[in-house]
Amino acid sequence: MIALIITTAVAALSINWAAIYMARSFGLLDIPEARKHHSGAIPLTGGVAIFLTVILGHIAFGIPPYSNNMMIIAIVVFMVGVFDDRRHINATARLFIQFASGIALATFGGIVIVNAGNLLAMGDIPLQLLAIPLTALAVAGLSNAYNMIDGIDGLAASMILLPLLILYGLAVTAGHPMANVLLLMVVPLFVFLVFNLGPDNRLFPKIFLGDGGSVTLGFLVAASLVYFSQGENALILPVTALWLVTVPLMDMIATMLRRWHKGHKLMDADRSHMHHTMIGMGFSPRQTLVFMVGYAALCAFLGIALEGGPESSSLLLYTFLFAGHCVLALLSDRRSRRISEQPAPDTAA
Repeated sequence: MIALIITTAVAALSINWAAIYMARSFGLLDIPEARKHHSGAIPLTGGVAIFLTVILGHIAFGIPPYSNNMMIIAIVVFMVGVFDDRRHINATARLFIQFASGIALATFGGIVIVNAGNLLAMGDIPLQLLAIPLTALAVAGLSNAYNMIDGIDGLAASMILLPLLILYGLAVTAGHPMANVLLLMVVPLFVFLVFNLGPDNRLFPKIFLGDGGSVTLGFLVAASLVYFSQGENALILPVTALWLVTVPLMDMIATMLRRWHKGHKLMDADRSHMHHTMIGMGFSPRQTLVFMVGYAALCAFLGIALEGGPESSSLLLYTFLFAGHCVLALLSDRRSRRISEQPAPDTAA
């Protein structure tokens, strides 16, 4: 295991440096604009380096993926994501591609949500005709959630890393044969965070994940959660999978509700995400990152702890938490709009 970690880390470092060098030639640069407050053109090569490290690791170490067809689908998703970083695909086309990748994962990749668990305390609920649509929804939902939360340094990558790291710990403890598949994703994510959150010098210049990274990794996280919550490969209950990705999902739904409440299009980009709200309240980006990742970790470990009780109780608590977050988001949005509409006080002498 140690040899695999070291070799993968060295490969990830090398691929990152090569990708940074070639970023300008391939047009993979993030240019500052109205919603982006960073300075200078930043390479959008983080996701490229992570995914190439994963592919190279599978080939070099002979580690089989969850399924060969799943990796083929992931490569297609990755290529579309990189094209999006260069040419910007519109939101409708992007959503269609994400749903299509979810359908392909279920039908050709063999990774599908067939069982919702014992949510009603009356035995496991087979999904039957809903299996493929729910798998597609899971893939599209997570891909969008990670893409939408990618607003401050380290946030999306940390939210992606958290469920993979927990699944890896569970897989190693259980002696699961697919543990190394998770490790091939975990190690390059840590390396990316060194570049993304590091000193921004000649050795470790700042890079971003890019849409190609967040969408592809969202696909891989969704595939991992489905794979490890279903059938003979199960390490967690299906409802626990929701707990592992609580914060990205809550932020996505709350943000879309805010947009709907304002009469905006649901997929239009804005600055109404949880991290934007916290920064607007005076928190620094690094404080916001620590709080949100800590909150996500707390939710994830709570979900793991609840596995010892009824699944219906876990789902009920999750629903209350989720609904409470969305209600608070709407109330805070209404309050901020009311304050902004108040006339300025007369300060004339």
